[in-house]
Amino acid sequence: MIIPVPLHGIGSRQDLPLPFSFVVTGAAVAVVVSFLVLFVAWREPRYTHPGGIALPRLTRMIDHPGARLAAQLAVAAVYAWAALALFAGKDRLTNPAFGFVYAWMWVGLVPLSLVLGTFWRATNPLRTLHRGLCLAARTDPDEGLLELPQWVGIWPALVSVFGFGFLELVQPDRTSLAVLRVWALAWLVLLILGAVLFGRRWIAAADPFEAYATAVAQVSIWRRINGEIRLVSPLANLHSWTPPAGTPAVLAVLLGSTAFDSFARTSWWIKTVQASAAPATLWATAGLLTMTTIIYLSFSAAAAWMGRYRGGDGPAARHFPRLMAASLVPIVVGYAVAHYTTLLVIEGQRTAINMSDPLGLGWNVFGSAEMGVNAGIFNHPTVTAVVQLAAILLGHLVGIVAAHERALALVRHDAALRAQWPMLLAMVCFTCAGLVLLFSP
Repeated sequence: MIIPVPLHGIGSRQDLPLPFSFVVTGAAVAVVVSFLVLFVAWREPRYTHPGGIALPRLTRMIDHPGARLAAQLAVAAVYAWAALALFAGKDRLTNPAFGFVYAWMWVGLVPLSLVLGTFWRATNPLRTLHRGLCLAARTDPDEGLLELPQWVGIWPALVSVFGFGFLELVQPDRTSLAVLRVWALAWLVLLILGAVLFGRRWIAAADPFEAYATAVAQVSIWRRINGEIRLVSPLANLHSWTPPAGTPAVLAVLLGSTAFDSFARTSWWIKTVQASAAPATLWATAGLLTMTTIIYLSFSAAAAWMGRYRGGDGPAARHFPRLMAASLVPIVVGYAVAHYTTLLVIEGQRTAINMSDPLGLGWNVFGSAEMGVNAGIFNHPTVTAVVQLAAILLGHLVGIVAAHERALALVRHDAALRAQWPMLLAMVCFTCAGLVLLFSP
């Protein structure tokens, strides 16, 4: 039984039933045409107010203390079971801890947040543990020994998200329990100690999983408005989101790590690393940093360009990358779907099967130990390739719409087209680069 290192899906250039040059050219044209159509037919912001359909009964049900407690305890129990496998299980590839971390925790956050919105924030086991510690100590979870400045935003999550990307793509022996235990303990200790020092806002600021899930939830159809859950358009959800400081950098790491995952599997990269005398770990670290930096700088420069055309009382140009960050979220989601769907389908099943025997003692607690993995997804490579292509294109098109909507609210109307050209160029480059990496041999 093999647990692969977290990699993208099975699609390759040969899987796509179209000439590769047509795919890239068509993608670029689709993005440009969609932008021009939007500019002609969409001259005023349409989502200044989220609106949506109020759901008071659903709000009361979800906000019921019993329902919240049950959800929090259920998630905490799953994590406790995985922790049993991680710290007491055997160092075998059948240990479910590997699939739990790389498939369920990381990749699974995307569909979970798309379908359930901010569910993860409400059930984060770190928050549950911290709340329990505060109850025992009779202290307020919102209060810590020190005050966390507002300007911190989610900058600490930049370090933790990059750290997880390093673990996932660079760290030697990342599928050994010894390595995974060190990273898991570091995550737990740093987050809980930080919450003790700064209050539970530290978890929102520093937890890589919550930062990821919160961003993806902005593309969902759920939003709380004045405490009430509403059914809203994902575009309205994105437009009404005020990203905290550090969001562009965190999203750049998420996008850059996924892009590097594909880039590191191209024949050119493999040959280059093998021919070099430098350690492969050094190459991978430099590659991950470079990919992330390129995305961050290109997006920030395009957003800052918009600041030149802001209204008289509008925000300063330096704030535009943060204010435009919502337009990156659909792209991050599209890349994640395209690259990791097969990983989640296959390793998600394998992890569920192995969860019946966390200690490797022959248990069958949940009755799944004798089940097999349904690998039918590998029988349809063309369908998989089309889904991957559609995910990237849809993510970029929604990103363009979100960027256009946000730009109309921030820049002068007479300069709306000039202000958005650099962002359009960045989006086209992201689209073409993503397809080249996804379908390259």
